[in-house]
Amino acid sequence: MGEILDYLEPKTAILKVSKPIIIATFFEFLYSFVDSFWVSGLGKDALASIGASFPILITFFALAWGLDLAVSSAIARSVGEKNLKKAGRVIYNGIILGVIYSIIYIMLFYPTIDLIFKLMNVNLIHAINYSKILILGTLILNITDVFYGVFRGLGKGDVILKAVVVGSISNIILDPIFIYYLNLKVPGAALASVISIFFSLLYLTYALKHYKIKIYKKLDFHIVKDLVRVSIPSAMNDITVAVTFFILTTLIMIYGSDLDLAAFTGAIRITELGFIPILGLTSGAISVMGACYGAKRYDKLREAYYWTIKYGVMLEIFIFLIIYLFSPYLAEIFSYGDSNLKEPIANILKILSIYLLFIPFTFSTSSLFQSIGKGEGAFIIAILRESFHILSSYTLSLILGVVGIYLGWSIGDVFAGIVSLLIGIYTIKILVK
Repeated sequence: MGEILDYLEPKTAILKVSKPIIIATFFEFLYSFVDSFWVSGLGKDALASIGASFPILITFFALAWGLDLAVSSAIARSVGEKNLKKAGRVIYNGIILGVIYSIIYIMLFYPTIDLIFKLMNVNLIHAINYSKILILGTLILNITDVFYGVFRGLGKGDVILKAVVVGSISNIILDPIFIYYLNLKVPGAALASVISIFFSLLYLTYALKHYKIKIYKKLDFHIVKDLVRVSIPSAMNDITVAVTFFILTTLIMIYGSDLDLAAFTGAIRITELGFIPILGLTSGAISVMGACYGAKRYDKLREAYYWTIKYGVMLEIFIFLIIYLFSPYLAEIFSYGDSNLKEPIANILKILSIYLLFIPFTFSTSSLFQSIGKGEGAFIIAILRESFHILSSYTLSLILGVVGIYLGWSIGDVFAGIVSLLIGIYTIKILVK
């Protein structure tokens, strides 16, 4: 199976695992970024359609990411316990769970998608068709992320990187073909994404055989229960974000217009750049902290947690300065199809970029809970964060209108970051004792 990473040297281990994951996360980010870039050439209504679909897009990835984290945590703990046979059973049960999740998701969302957009006061047919294609591609995404979780738990970030690069390059090539050449417009972007994810799955399947990782085809309800316990709360973390964007989209359409929604979409896509380092870093930290927990080396787990926060904060300060100072130039990325979008996007960027400074505290604490198999703890962190978002945005929208929505988002993350850090410190103290 190859070299097993020495997880008991936290700093070295996290850097070794997270570096390729950060690069891979960048290429994953390109899916939504490239979709938005090409679609923005169709005008503000098309970009607004992508923005309106954001709550659905998040739920599309939510279960898959939850499975990824659950499988990654379970595999890492199995490695820490030196039980590779158990790791093989985790893979099989993860695939079964992915199929079940997909069936439930499609049955739940496909018939109700029209109603969801109606509740958001959105009347954009492209947004509905774009979302329907994503929903039908759920099975491909879930199975793909199970394999991502396997290699993440084994510390094989290079495999993850190659798979994501395969998918992202495919998406970059297919997007303009489907959107413009085949004239599928906005739905073409969704179809290109699903096909590209399938190409990543093909590579991961090949890699699994290449590494000669044995899958034990035995249904184990104890493992299933463990995967559900981590994946559902982790998925709910992202679903709470979807609910938040549902509410924000509704508020923007009440206090603003399609132009405001399109500008918000462009700004969000750019600030997502700030998520790349911290997502990659905390994903790597999950496997490291999980292995430390499995080996009962709580002192090393503490070291990994605090180092992840420290390094994450330094990275986010750098990214914040770039986005804030160069916001007028970054705004041009999504305004080439409509020059009226440039100034609103630049203004929103200066407000939204503030929240990046506080996400290392929230994400690191969430990863701490996921790494020790306490997915419910990560869910509580997510609920707190999104509650702060909603309360701040709603309250300030009553006073400042649409600008208050953007400002409320950043203020919500300030409070969430502080509370998450305090919870993380308390949890570490209990573990060490």
